[in-house]
Amino acid sequence: MKKPFLTLTLFFCCLFAHAQNLYVKNVNIVDVKEGTISKHRNILITNGRIASFNPKKRQTRHHAVIDGKDRYVIPGLFEMHAHIGPQNKYFLQDFVKFGITNVRVMAGSEGVLAWRDSIDNLLLTGPSLQVVSPVYDGNPPLWGEAHAGPILTDKHQVRELIAKHKQMGYQEIKVYNRLPEDIYLEILKVASEKGIKVTGHLPYTLSKENFGDPRHNSHEHLDGVIQYATEISPDFESLKEERTRNELYLNYDSLRLAPYAAKLKNNKVWLTPTLSLYANINNKKVKQELKQLRSQQSVQGLLGWWESLPASLQDNFKLKSDVHRQFVQHHFLDYADYILIGTDSPNPYNLPGLAVHHEMEYLADAGFTNAAVLKMATYNAARYANLTQDYGSIEAGKYANLVILEDNPLQDIRNTKKIHQVILKGKPQLE
Repeated sequence: MKKPFLTLTLFFCCLFAHAQNLYVKNVNIVDVKEGTISKHRNILITNGRIASFNPKKRQTRHHAVIDGKDRYVIPGLFEMHAHIGPQNKYFLQDFVKFGITNVRVMAGSEGVLAWRDSIDNLLLTGPSLQVVSPVYDGNPPLWGEAHAGPILTDKHQVRELIAKHKQMGYQEIKVYNRLPEDIYLEILKVASEKGIKVTGHLPYTLSKENFGDPRHNSHEHLDGVIQYATEISPDFESLKEERTRNELYLNYDSLRLAPYAAKLKNNKVWLTPTLSLYANINNKKVKQELKQLRSQQSVQGLLGWWESLPASLQDNFKLKSDVHRQFVQHHFLDYADYILIGTDSPNPYNLPGLAVHHEMEYLADAGFTNAAVLKMATYNAARYANLTQDYGSIEAGKYANLVILEDNPLQDIRNTKKIHQVILKGKPQLE
């Protein structure tokens, strides 16, 4: 009769062996919600959560101590558009090393769902994962034989698929470029009924009338708006060809985009601009930074792939990068509270973890304040994912996901790369 009790006792002993009691003293806490700093503070962490601030000395007994020495503390950062699978599990540690404590995986699998559960149960070290469904695309799918998700040809497929993926534990449904409009709209309808978010790309043939539907909760990359922001009137069916779509960038007209940007904002549709996706391939500083990290396992393999890409890709990406930056500057600088930080790593020169810092730099350079960008990478993401009870800011009761920085990120957003220590649910991660 004592065996179940013994098993339970061992389970909780193992659990709390992973959770850390920690006392972080002499730090300046960045309030990401208000864009202010609380100076000379102390943080008491118990069982992986923030217990209190400026505790009495007796409360710090049995807690390991980190002396921040007047450094700055921010909440753990969110990467809201990344790809990771069984072949690159080591990305989990890469994210944490760069201060990324939460990741939205944009094309999930059963294996990634298992990782998420292992991380949540402290059996695997890594960022907390928000796992999006496999990609829903039309026929033929954009990525051909490499496509690993459902191919939809009839809207009657939708209800069963969404029910299945929600039951499996996916937290959002990802839509893609070649979905027929009627199937896309059915996905939005059914997902809304079942209480699951929709994210991803806009279908190539989406009519103007159905653009900006609030049931499409987050738009990714900004690519999908180019067909509405051109001086010419494209044949929407021909937009299925990527080359045809790329030519539209040469005819970008900011005034034509204005009513569509307004519709997105009025409907409070979230945006993940992923400026780094197209900008990093032509950024000499980023390439030099990556070469300095070449000895690391993940960087070696990825640089080999990236450096083998055709040179023509640089011109294509530069065109998109320039126009997308203008999209943001012309229409969305007043929309900071609905913008998310995502990179589409590990696409070219977007190293998992590090690319989040690049994306933050691009958004600051586009005109957002450092405080607004830091909020995008923390509290905005927690709001979007309905996780503010546990993540997104430094408050009592929340998980102690903290990044200790050498310098003030509100003065220069590039200071988020000057990492002294990363604390993941109360446990220091860097030696």
